[in-house]
Amino acid sequence: MASTIAKLFNPAFYTQTAGYVVQRAHNYYHPLMRQNKATPLFHAMVGISAIMYTATYYARVYPDQQKLRAIKKQALEEYYEKHGGGDHH
Repeated sequence: MASTIAKLFNPAFYTQTAGYVVQRAHNYYHPLMRQNKATPLFHAMVGISAIMYTATYYARVYPDQQKLRAIKKQALEEYYEKHGGGDHH
């Protein structure tokens, strides 16, 4: 357990892991690029789409959702104040 925690605080662990990921990606995609396959393009498009969707959600949708949740929470608190009851969990 202690060695795992020590490894997480060691910058060499992250450098080694990044190098390993880059090496594996090169070994996978390089032959596909040389054969003019569409797989690397498809993977890039999927990755970019996922990043763009996540960024858009956190930039535009998430703040609105937080505001709506706050309004609903306040409305429920007012309702429970007037009518009794509440969250019995």
